[in-house]
Amino acid sequence: MPKPKRYEWRIKQKPPQKAAAPSSAPPPPSPPWVELPREITADIFRRVGVVDTLLNAQNVCNSWWEVCHDPSMWRVIDMRNPEDMEMDVVFHKSCRVAVDRSQGQLSKINIEYFGNNGLLKYIAERSNQLRHLQLVGCDNISKGSLAAVAKNFPLLEELHIYLTSISIVDIEVIGRSCSQLKSFTLNVCGFRGGLTGFRRLQINVDDQAHAIALNMPELQHLALFGNTMTNEGLCAILDGCPLLESLDLRHCYSIDLEGDVGTRCRQQIIDLKCPHDCTHGYELSAQICDYNPADDESDHGLSNYYNYSDFDYIYPDLEYDDFNYFSGDLDDDGFFW
Repeated sequence: MPKPKRYEWRIKQKPPQKAAAPSSAPPPPSPPWVELPREITADIFRRVGVVDTLLNAQNVCNSWWEVCHDPSMWRVIDMRNPEDMEMDVVFHKSCRVAVDRSQGQLSKINIEYFGNNGLLKYIAERSNQLRHLQLVGCDNISKGSLAAVAKNFPLLEELHIYLTSISIVDIEVIGRSCSQLKSFTLNVCGFRGGLTGFRRLQINVDDQAHAIALNMPELQHLALFGNTMTNEGLCAILDGCPLLESLDLRHCYSIDLEGDVGTRCRQQIIDLKCPHDCTHGYELSAQICDYNPADDESDHGLSNYYNYSDFDYIYPDLEYDDFNYFSGDLDDDGFFW
């Protein structure tokens, strides 16, 4: 009887391969963006925006990663949330990362339609070289918050506030703490015909003007779009800010420039914008609110439109515990939560 065949399992060896002949073709060219100077690449990223740069652009290649970690890339931060509440968290986190990467070199920052007291404090603690600060539509930044961080901005030259809460105390402390301030913007929604209502409620509509006049003597450029001040406040500014070159009074409907005050303004101010001047080119909505005396006691009246308790508050010695008209608690740095 024939013996059964034995099968042996062996790993089949690949036959030796001949060495490949050296290729004469040149290596593929580097991507064109690698050859761009770092300064141009950084400028492109600033135009792309902070969020897209951090989430996408920095991960494309090593050279872009290096540019995005260079502190000089983050000397200027411009962040504009298109009023998308779902993006608030992303914008807050991205802003903190950008501030960290600046390593104290941040000189200019613009925050639009996001931001809160915590973010403002975060920026202030890490940006003592800041020279330009702009806040637009920052509803979650409380009155008193700017005063609490003003001492961290000794080099601040420009402060622009649009549609964001600011108190008399903020103006006073900023003026005393930021001695190099040259340009100040405090633009709100224009209020036409409201002077009578303010007087009935015993509100001093010139408080902001007096605070500016007494605490910001080095101002060269001032914009008070939509302010409620009268000629009295305007004269105080002209007296207290002798270096003023430009003054924007558009939508300041309680001011009358027909008499001597108007003459003085035109003699003293090089670039003067009057209350009824055209708002073409204004970067925000030039909305006007009309005052109706019958609405004073209604839910939509003048007393509901403004928070008047701030006008009556007399600021003592930077004791933030005295801000008792805010709801919520104070932390050790004077922020309201």
